Amino acid sequence: MAVLYRLTNQAAVGLAMLGTLGILLMVIHVTLDVLLRSVFSVSIPATVELVTRYYLITLALLPLGWVEWRRGMIAVEALEGLMKPWLVRLSDVLVSLLSAAVYAVLAVATWDKAMEQYDIGSYVMSLNFPMPVWPTYFALPAAFALAAVVCVVRLPFLARDAAYPSSTSDERGS
Repeated sequence: MAVLYRLTNQAAVGLAMLGTLGILLMVIHVTLDVLLRSVFSVSIPATVELVTRYYLITLALLPLGWVEWRRGMIAVEALEGLMKPWLVRLSDVLVSLLSAAVYAVLAVATWDKAMEQYDIGSYVMSLNFPMPVWPTYFALPAAFALAAVVCVVRLPFLARDAAYPSSTSDERGS
């Protein structure tokens, strides 16, 4: 279990880092585009396509497993104060199972779409250049599958009411 825990942690942190890199690249790209347009009246080709088809995907979805890992999703705890501790644990386990199932369904559905886009070689035209966009379709099933795995891996912690190690030294790569 410890190996699975470590691998899941490293995968979640790795995808979150890729998402962070995507944000950094987007900021640099858009800033350069604005500067070049303002100063020299030229624009970086395909900025809109890159931002919408590549950068925003990494920004929105790759950190999903990491957010689940840290239990950073929105949680409604309106009735939790009225529940006994065992009922709170049961609720947490059921929510984690339901989340894993939903993520798994999304991973399968988006995998099918990614394969379809790969098979047809999906692209968008940008200044008479066909820019491939099929690779970004694979970010969705990767993000959803990792989020599903995170939900399953944390089940023993939730069931035993053990301290869920949400911010360990593993997250920082040490």
